[in-house]
Amino acid sequence: MAEHNNLQIAAVRRRRAVAEAAILIAGERPNPNFITAYTRSEPRVQPSVSQLIEMGGKRGRRIDVARNELRLTELDLDAALRTLRHDVRAAYFNLGLARNTLVLGQQAVDQARELADIARTRFEAGDIAQFEVLQANLAVDRATNDLARLENSERIARAIMNQLLNRATDAALDLRDSLFVRPGSISTPELIGRALQSNVDLRTADQQIATEQSRLKLARAQRVPDLTLQPGLESFDSAFPGHPGFNMQVTVPLPIFNRGTAEIKRSSAMLEQLEAERDATRQRVSSDIGRAALNLESARKQVEFYESRLLPEAERVRELANEAYRIGQTSLLSVIDATRNAREVRQAYLQALTDYQTALADLEQAAGVKM
Repeated sequence: MAEHNNLQIAAVRRRRAVAEAAILIAGERPNPNFITAYTRSEPRVQPSVSQLIEMGGKRGRRIDVARNELRLTELDLDAALRTLRHDVRAAYFNLGLARNTLVLGQQAVDQARELADIARTRFEAGDIAQFEVLQANLAVDRATNDLARLENSERIARAIMNQLLNRATDAALDLRDSLFVRPGSISTPELIGRALQSNVDLRTADQQIATEQSRLKLARAQRVPDLTLQPGLESFDSAFPGHPGFNMQVTVPLPIFNRGTAEIKRSSAMLEQLEAERDATRQRVSSDIGRAALNLESARKQVEFYESRLLPEAERVRELANEAYRIGQTSLLSVIDATRNAREVRQAYLQALTDYQTALADLEQAAGVKM
């Protein structure tokens, strides 16, 4: 949806039409000039036409440069789509985090109300003072207030997602992929191999080199002098009726002061610079993939630790504290603390899941290939 509707992508796509027009401009031939002169001496009227004749294949070289620049424009679109995929993935799972956190907030309200009911029952039985009932009710109010804040956070996350899709900020979104769904294992060497073959940064570097090579060929072609042909007529007075004269002028520039060597040197130096930048880009891509893969693995271990240890333990402590308070074996503050701790662990688990998805988005962007 974002690839079709995102406004920034639509703007980048418009560049192709500009680049295609540049090819037409590069292929245009120079127009002839009509020249006329009138003098007091013979011949009095001297009409002529001049035409520049490009030599050395300059027109073809210009077209090659424009076509290579068109390919660079297409790679700009690929790069923009790669960034968009990263942004959409991050926004998608941030919205998933907001919605799961909202569910967690609703659970907190339900748990606070359950605890308040227990406190009220015990107060009515004469087991506790009214002070604990007020504390339990205060916990309900705080949880309700937090729920309102979480609802607003969900609306903001949805608005950010809809902006990427070019939809109304409050449009409904059905998230089919869950935070809890994770892809299989990823081979870093295999991913690096795929990236070195199809990474958009590397393809752009190669295309920049090809474009500069075409500019170098154009610079060399520019050294070939062009010809200007100027055929004309010479009209005499009535003493020579019906016998206009004919002349031909040929103009050739002399490459004495400017031989085009400066442009050739500049283009050659630019080629060396672009080749060095391509090598640096290749190294950077491999390094970025390795670093992003390490972050992804670290995030995966965090998620697994929460699932195997922290979540079950925190929930077990909350349940035991709740039951102990129900039968009068612990204080209200202990139950509130255990409930808050379980909620914080659950919230941290949701954040760890989001961090995993963000790390996956970072890895995809670093590799420059779809995963």
